[in-house]
Amino acid sequence: MKRRLLALLIIFLLAPNVSAYQFQRNSVLIKINPNEELLSIVYYLAFGHDEFVLNREGYINDVKQWFWKYRNHRAVEILRKYFKDAKTVPERDYRLFIIDAYLLQFSEPPEMKRIYMGWQDQELDEIVDALREFSQDTNFMEFFRSHENYYNEDLEVYASAITLLPPDEFMESYMNLTNVRFEFHFPYLVCIHGHNFREKVNETVIYGSGGMLPLVRRNPPKTYWGFLRARDTIFGLPLNSVYVNNSEFDRLWILEFIYHELGHDLTTAKLNEYYGYKVKPLKYLEDTIEEDMPYLATYDIHFWSDTAMIYESFADAWAYFALSGINKDYAELSLQMEKAWGEFWIEDVVELYKKYAKIAVENNRPLEEYIFNMLTELAHMVPESEAKALYEEKVPVTPLRALDDGVKEGEIIIVYGTQNPDKNGVDYDRETAEIVKYYLQRFYSQWMGEVKVEIKSDMEITKEDLEKDMILIGGPLSNKVVDQLDEDFPLRFVLSNGTWILEKNAEFENVRTFLITDPYIKEIEFAEKTYSSPFTSVIMAIRNPYREDNYIIWIAGADRYGTRKYKNPTYYLVSYQVYDGRVIEDGFYS
Repeated sequence: MKRRLLALLIIFLLAPNVSAYQFQRNSVLIKINPNEELLSIVYYLAFGHDEFVLNREGYINDVKQWFWKYRNHRAVEILRKYFKDAKTVPERDYRLFIIDAYLLQFSEPPEMKRIYMGWQDQELDEIVDALREFSQDTNFMEFFRSHENYYNEDLEVYASAITLLPPDEFMESYMNLTNVRFEFHFPYLVCIHGHNFREKVNETVIYGSGGMLPLVRRNPPKTYWGFLRARDTIFGLPLNSVYVNNSEFDRLWILEFIYHELGHDLTTAKLNEYYGYKVKPLKYLEDTIEEDMPYLATYDIHFWSDTAMIYESFADAWAYFALSGINKDYAELSLQMEKAWGEFWIEDVVELYKKYAKIAVENNRPLEEYIFNMLTELAHMVPESEAKALYEEKVPVTPLRALDDGVKEGEIIIVYGTQNPDKNGVDYDRETAEIVKYYLQRFYSQWMGEVKVEIKSDMEITKEDLEKDMILIGGPLSNKVVDQLDEDFPLRFVLSNGTWILEKNAEFENVRTFLITDPYIKEIEFAEKTYSSPFTSVIMAIRNPYREDNYIIWIAGADRYGTRKYKNPTYYLVSYQVYDGRVIEDGFYS
């Protein structure tokens, strides 16, 4: 591993056209883009430290010193006006990435001349004019260049990621790369929704991306580096401080984003071409997700059109196809999370890529020529008549599904324990339940109907309550309901020689289990590892044994403080997650 990191560093240092804000290797450019950073700074002046602004403390202080006197500039006012009607966080997220994508059509400040002509919009042109004026009035590029040392840390990670799987080398077998280059543009201060980048200037085609890494609710961070750069740009809720140090995971996380967006570049044109008679008839795939998780389909912008998830699945499967060749365990972990997001057909698309990538290479043809065949076969592999059954078979039970069921049931009960002999522990668990309730109320705030979030003690729970969607707080010593049910749990705390051990229930089968630590990500056997650390915490979802179409979420720790580690349960695409301060274990079961 050390030799590999050294090799990556040498590549980075010796590569041509390296500055503190951009890195170029052959036909691949990675850049902290000044246009995106200009937008980020003006956005910060307009809205302050909101859900999209990262905690770049020293940098933000410098932004204030340099730009604060311009906080009423025309560019700031026009941005406030543009976002005025965006009432929810997802609506602001959508508008922010639309501006971002538009800005990438222009050269760097202060000139900001139009380079690409394919997309023109009068309202967005007015925003560009105001940003150009702001950059000139504030000497923005002087600020940007004087802060390249800030951008360099992120750029080094992006550059080392790209050397693991260079797009110009990998994509060559599947695309015509004559007069093609790749560009990946990143902001620094503001978390902007990632998007693909496909432009043409003269005879050169440019593929790549803009914006940042996947959203928290799509691919939550697992490392400290990712934790510092991630935001919940759907609800603005805080993230749980659950992370490890793993630089390999960081690079793969970035590569997954990059190859996802390249998957769009590879497939979108043909998916559009065949939309009416091949893509639209597959609408039932997305409908199946929305039937089970209607709230996800409300707040996640990927569901705002009838078939967007089909496009997403082709991009996700391409990322798997690419990354599985360099780290199969990471690719498999990501694939399980995509199924948890609802993509129950994703493995079929992966198999179609494997089949037709081989045929394309053998015939020396671009892979896009086989998208028609892939769509045709996908309809046969996942017919509408079997969609619901396949969904239930393949999509894992997760807190995401459990909380979405709360909107269908109209209520969810949070149950804290009163059995702890230390009454301070009872008070602490009740306070934890109050925190969870507060986060759930914010989480459900975008649902048009009512979702009742109620807190009860384990002594107040009725027989009827036990059949409802529940969140159980605490372990078997403190929570009577947990003590009654944990024989049905895949994991459970047991007391051994005065130590609480989180052990596995051997009766649970077909569990996919992944371990993330420094320095590796690997798939392990479910029963391979138990946890005896006093810092162990767990979040888990199961089907409610008293009523199978409802769910139970369990949040617990080896002590009351560990229980609060998962105080925000709203963004988990795993059946369970264990964290002991050194490792993260993710498990999946249906």
